[in-house]
Amino acid sequence: MPVQFSRHALEKIRRRNVDTVDIYATLESPDEVFDDVEHGTKVALKKVNSKSIILVYRVETGMIKVITLYYTTKLDRLLNSKAVRGAWKKTK
Repeated sequence: MPVQFSRHALEKIRRRNVDTVDIYATLESPDEVFDDVEHGTKVALKKVNSKSIILVYRVETGMIKVITLYYTTKLDRLLNSKAVRGAWKKTK
């Protein structure tokens, strides 16, 4: 499926030095996928060395639109926070 990046995502890739290899690897083979019920998006996670990449996207008419992305070293803390609020529902 083709991938499109929002302006915001392109800016975050540049500012956060996100490797495009990590982006495509996360989309193709995520470790976990969640539905973000607060924002109507999907969230894909993948472990990359000592950190994890968080990729927020929507599937729109045969295309994946990446909205934002970032690396984190505090994945457990993030997942706990989202689970407590009920913000993310695990789908994979």
